[in-house]
Amino acid sequence: MAEKKELPSEGRCYRFIPGAEERGLKAETLRKMLFEIFLIRDFETRLLELKDLGLVHGPCHSSIGEEGGAVGSIMALEKDDIIASTHRGHHHFLAKAFTASLGFYDPLVSVPSGMAGILKTTLAEIMGLAQGYCKGRGGSMHLGNLDFGCLGTNAIVAGGVPIVTGVAWSLGINKSGNVGVSYLGDGATNQGCVHEVMNMAKLWKVPVIYYIENNLYAVATSTDEACSLKDLAQRAPAYGMEGMVVDGMDPVEVYLAMIEAKKIALAGTPVIIEAKTYRYKHQAQSLPGSAYGYRTKAEEEEWLARDAVVRFPETLMKQKVLTAEQARQLKEKSAALIAEAAASLVKGEGEKLFIPADLFPVREDLHTGIRSDGHEFVGQSWKEAGDFPSMTERTFIDVIPEVMDRIMEKDGNAIVLGEEVGHMKGGAYLATKGLFKKYRDRVIDTPISEGGFCGMALGLALSGKRPVVEIMFPDFALVAADQLFNQIGKCRYMYGNQFDVPLVMRTRVAIGTGYGAQHCMEPAAFYAQFAGWRIVAPSNPFDYIGLFNTAYRSLDPVLVIEHHNLYPLKGMVPADRDYCIPFGKARVARQGAQVTIVAWALMTVEALKAAETLAACGIDAEVIDLRTIDYAGIDYEAIGASLKKTGKIIIAEEGHYIGGIGAQLCDEVQRRFFDYLDAEIGRVAGLSVPTPVSKPMEDLVVPHAADIAATVKSMMGK
Repeated sequence: MAEKKELPSEGRCYRFIPGAEERGLKAETLRKMLFEIFLIRDFETRLLELKDLGLVHGPCHSSIGEEGGAVGSIMALEKDDIIASTHRGHHHFLAKAFTASLGFYDPLVSVPSGMAGILKTTLAEIMGLAQGYCKGRGGSMHLGNLDFGCLGTNAIVAGGVPIVTGVAWSLGINKSGNVGVSYLGDGATNQGCVHEVMNMAKLWKVPVIYYIENNLYAVATSTDEACSLKDLAQRAPAYGMEGMVVDGMDPVEVYLAMIEAKKIALAGTPVIIEAKTYRYKHQAQSLPGSAYGYRTKAEEEEWLARDAVVRFPETLMKQKVLTAEQARQLKEKSAALIAEAAASLVKGEGEKLFIPADLFPVREDLHTGIRSDGHEFVGQSWKEAGDFPSMTERTFIDVIPEVMDRIMEKDGNAIVLGEEVGHMKGGAYLATKGLFKKYRDRVIDTPISEGGFCGMALGLALSGKRPVVEIMFPDFALVAADQLFNQIGKCRYMYGNQFDVPLVMRTRVAIGTGYGAQHCMEPAAFYAQFAGWRIVAPSNPFDYIGLFNTAYRSLDPVLVIEHHNLYPLKGMVPADRDYCIPFGKARVARQGAQVTIVAWALMTVEALKAAETLAACGIDAEVIDLRTIDYAGIDYEAIGASLKKTGKIIIAEEGHYIGGIGAQLCDEVQRRFFDYLDAEIGRVAGLSVPTPVSKPMEDLVVPHAADIAATVKSMMGK
């Protein structure tokens, strides 16, 4: 018979039960806890009333029932501890705001004057008003304020988990003595990115705490239906982490558990706290879950008997910390503050309530904060090849690690991460050659976890680091789509222009190399749909250095597209590796008078070849290398100047014909320069089929110089 030998576990999981002596907190601390529980309950009750009156636009996921755990856990944190929350995060946001900005107070003595402002501004944000923390752009599900140490609540289930893990990683690198806390629900624990980042958090000893609010249902699906584990904290040992199970309805128990968890996390072991709790209302409504048939009234009654709003004051009265009269006073103070906040935003006309029109954001602010205003480049000098008296020849692949080496030498906040960036002498294609030996603690080989490490990179960027992320092939970005597009691409704007996102992403286009359908994506048009991203696509070594330096200095996320077939290309570069080329400035790669060819990256090289072929036929083509290809950065001034001279234009790209960057360019060109056009706009692009491996078939899919030349000849009637 086979032997079954139990293996030791590197982590552990247990029920955390504090002793009576530990529970003996100061009376003022307990009263503060209770008052903030009252406040959050009253806030959300009024919020649901306003929602039912049609005064809250969009969903409103209340946390009614879960206030005790939020207040208890966050009261154990410091101002500089960072949290991120879920779509159901009003209670976390308010509790962190109270703790971070008001300091300690005894509500029986006085309530800090700043309390009213927090309540009003939070309510304004949820109602979509300009007075909100995110100027009304975030609403209920995107509440963020770094002054409070709150990265933001997040509408994507588990979307904030990688981000706050990245912030916690930064806190650990800086030896700050602070932690990151990720608040997530039971449903979020089944998302893949949660497991990716838990693994990396333990690998890199990240001081992070994962606080799971197990309220038994993800919308209407019970944890029994979604997970085979009775206690979700049992997942902790699988990652070598520590797992605690606590009574999430008991604010004191949760408070003490968080203090213990913080000690463990700061010692190098991430912690899961599973708080057994309950939300009394349905997903985003004022009705209970039993009204929709997925919960029983008996179950709801059982949990209502454990309500912290009722049970906690009773406990404090038994402990002689509070009298019934004092409890009444605290309730009245809470109710008055909530009424004041609502009255400042909602006005009455007879029995009708309305929001004054002047409280809403104005049209002029609609486009503010999509990207940085560019202040990071004030005083920056820009260079082109003609500005250097002498240069030497280098290949495209040579300059990639060279420019990164120079950056890492100057800036200790630069961190390179991705798959194989340190191994094989500098990655699969030597793009990080030599960096690991020189900067071993800042060149990070990641697991194959694109969603996780892209989200963690966002956290690094939000906390002052300068991550440079490599996605080995653009197709792999689809595995990380939520973090790249819902999070990184929208972060600045949806949180009201509060957050800079200085993140660079490098990726290598492998079109033409025989890698096939799942390794040959041209990513520009996909990223361009998300206006927060800047996109640069250099076609030669000189431009790569200048554009990469600009990307690194930018306070926006920048995609740097590298084409594999450009790697062996030689070009002239100066000894200076610090020069910059501005976003949005195209380069005239070849002067011409009869037709304009607009291209970027490898297609610029193909366009130049086509121009030589055309010259032999008597056609003088001008080639414009866009260099910047996000929609906000396309140099229409250069295109217009060339088109005014030539009267004809062709756009050449490797991306798919359907939905490519060229489609947008065609539309803009005819709108802006219709009077200059002497012919239809020509277009050469990749066929809209997955790239086949077969070499002859691949050649049919991918455009070449001959295709450009043939299209131009057709336009010219030759």
